Amino acid sequence: MRQLVHKLNKFIKLVIIKKSGILFFLILFLIFIQILILNPTEISSVHQELKTAEQIQSLANSQKKNSNQKSVEQQMKGVHLVENSNRMKGWELFAEEANGSADSQWVLKKVKIDFFAEDQSSYTVTGDVGEIDGATKNILIRGQVITTSTNGYSFKTNDLRFLAENKTLKSDDSVTMNGPADQTGSGFELNGVGFVIDLIKNKMSILSSVQAHKIIKTKKFDLDSDAAIFSNKNQEGQFSGHVHLKYDKSVLTAPEAFFKYSSNNKQLKTILLTDNVTMKESDRFGSCRELEMDLELDQMTLRGSPKVQMQDDEITGNEIIFTDGGQKVKINNVKVIGSPNEKLHDPQKDKK
Repeated sequence: MRQLVHKLNKFIKLVIIKKSGILFFLILFLIFIQILILNPTEISSVHQELKTAEQIQSLANSQKKNSNQKSVEQQMKGVHLVENSNRMKGWELFAEEANGSADSQWVLKKVKIDFFAEDQSSYTVTGDVGEIDGATKNILIRGQVITTSTNGYSFKTNDLRFLAENKTLKSDDSVTMNGPADQTGSGFELNGVGFVIDLIKNKMSILSSVQAHKIIKTKKFDLDSDAAIFSNKNQEGQFSGHVHLKYDKSVLTAPEAFFKYSSNNKQLKTILLTDNVTMKESDRFGSCRELEMDLELDQMTLRGSPKVQMQDDEITGNEIIFTDGGQKVKINNVKVIGSPNEKLHDPQKDKK
């Protein structure tokens, strides 16, 4: 076949040189007939390739058409969605408007979502915009995001992500928290960075740079720590990592601090600092393993090898208690090193 084509080309050139038009067309016609008779499979093969290419293009066009149909925008007003997990309500969503496509990628306006813990207590999240990923069921809420727990904690963040796989709500941005109010006034005002809600454990965590403020019975309360955890089951809170607490005239430091509320009136009752606690006031310095502040009784108790240094005197015992806002001291198994003339150190008077 190649030899034949080569001879044809050579002959055509010869014909062109001689400028014989009629003879040229006649020869071409005869060659075409000869190729058709001698090599029909070659022509058929070319036709089959063209047919296959057309089929591929047709299939591509069909797939493109289907893809375009899937991505057609849809719009809904007054959206209400419910997601169930293990026969329990996982979350319930409300939105003024939703725009999305058939592949479940949705953008919602003015969104409100209730996320439910296993005990069915909840966290309500509101924001300007919500985005739902239909494949992962993850949700992003952004723009003036406010998260409120059942027991009254409120958190403000720029955005918040719901991760369906591990049932958590998370933000890496700065967060502002307002704790539930009690009989002493408004709750804690807290600032930090990083925010996580664990729906399984029903816990709310501030991850770093915690600064908390509160007025307790006209006394100013300020606290700094590395992190903080709050419960939606009660109003208890835990601050951890380099806790630095200022309350009235006292400055306290400890690795951890626990806040406990009265079950009757939900008022902050005690603050417990643990493990290598230090206390400093204008005229005394103390240390112990555990320090408890009773805000209702206005007293402070040092336990676990407590030691208090007052000017030139050092007081130790099993337990040292400051009452009446620190004006009086009670000591169990007192031991005083220093001047015996100091009235405060009379063992018979100070012994509880």
